[in-house]
Amino acid sequence: MKRDLLDILLKWSKAPNRKPILLRGARQVGKSWLVRELGKSFQNYVELNFEENPALRNFFEGNLDPKEIITQLSNYLGVSIVPGNTLLFFDEIQACPRAITSLRYFYEKMPTLHTLGAGSLLEFDLQHISMPVGRIEHLYLYPMSFGEFLGALGREDLRTHLKTNGWLKPLPDATHKRLLSFVRDYTIMGGMPEVVQKYRATQNVQECQKIQTSLIETYQKDFIKYAKRSQIKYLRLLFEAIPLQLGNKFIYQHISQDIKSREFSIALDLLEMAGIVYRVYHSSCSGIPLGATIDLKKFKVIFFDIGLALRILGMDIKSLFLNPDITLINKGAIAELFVGIELITYQDPYQKAKLYYWQREKRGSQSEVDYIISISDQIVPVEVKSGHHGRLYSLHCFLEEKKVKYGIKISQNVYASSEKIIEIPFYGIENILREGRLDGGLLK
Repeated sequence: MKRDLLDILLKWSKAPNRKPILLRGARQVGKSWLVRELGKSFQNYVELNFEENPALRNFFEGNLDPKEIITQLSNYLGVSIVPGNTLLFFDEIQACPRAITSLRYFYEKMPTLHTLGAGSLLEFDLQHISMPVGRIEHLYLYPMSFGEFLGALGREDLRTHLKTNGWLKPLPDATHKRLLSFVRDYTIMGGMPEVVQKYRATQNVQECQKIQTSLIETYQKDFIKYAKRSQIKYLRLLFEAIPLQLGNKFIYQHISQDIKSREFSIALDLLEMAGIVYRVYHSSCSGIPLGATIDLKKFKVIFFDIGLALRILGMDIKSLFLNPDITLINKGAIAELFVGIELITYQDPYQKAKLYYWQREKRGSQSEVDYIISISDQIVPVEVKSGHHGRLYSLHCFLEEKKVKYGIKISQNVYASSEKIIEIPFYGIENILREGRLDGGLLK
């Protein structure tokens, strides 16, 4: 299954002034697989797994001179490591912090050697290591996007069609309905590569759900790796409660009134560092960047994979096969999650993705916009609504109050536009961010 990040890594491999890369992301999203795919384009591929083979850590205990390390590794492994022809991959690099530190010296003293590092729960070790600015690049990998999901199911043609389709030109009804059925399938399956691979091979939803259950158990078992024993109970409560608060301002007291918010706050930080959840911060949206005017006390929390969120909720998905309208699930919260995940996945992979929302809390005049994004340095509000109804009061309030030119409604409907509202179907989100287009050209 092809991942979009592979194209970026291939460009990196051919760049004359490349830097070592740390590939970051939650467990099981496909980091190691991605690097191995990249390795197929090299004459030599050498993978070191510090968790699987702890003895490898010995080569990084003393001098971190790359030439010495490479010589010792070559002799120990019996392989040839030649700068320019070899991709050197440090997997589970968090198990050897000195290997993370060594990346700066590979850049300074052996820049022609292609060097990559990745690992599960890497974020927890990076906070204790001094990372030299400008010597290492970071790439973020997330679960598969809807576009990648289409490609994995052999429908790259539909994804290409969406990219080349005339802007805001409604698709034929049969194509529109087919794409909505794929949106439904993605909502159920999510973007975890192992689940998608099983679905592609078998089309058996029950078998895919077994894998989802196993993944959920894996994430829960990981708690012991990065949390104190006293914190694990809070992590478990949060992990199961977050999907229940989708679409709403996150309130710790809704989980338990007997536990201090501080305990939940620390646990939420840990889940976020593990890549399992994302905070969506309230922004006053007074200007670009949106993150400059956030309120750290006001945020929503979304789960990192929609299929796993549905599985945690234990929702009966049979009705979805009769009516693929995802806005009907959980009062529209799942549709909002779908959009949030898409907005994250298509952001610049060299930076950690961020999401924002807007809320006005005046007495008698409350309004909230699901997401706020920036396109071509302009603020754009995004509302997720049901297909054939749903008021846009909040969206119009934002447009008027912030003097913004356009707003986006994402729904089951086909592409459409009015004077200020542009309607995008769920399957069209990728083009918004990839192209930075709203009005038939660059937004200006």
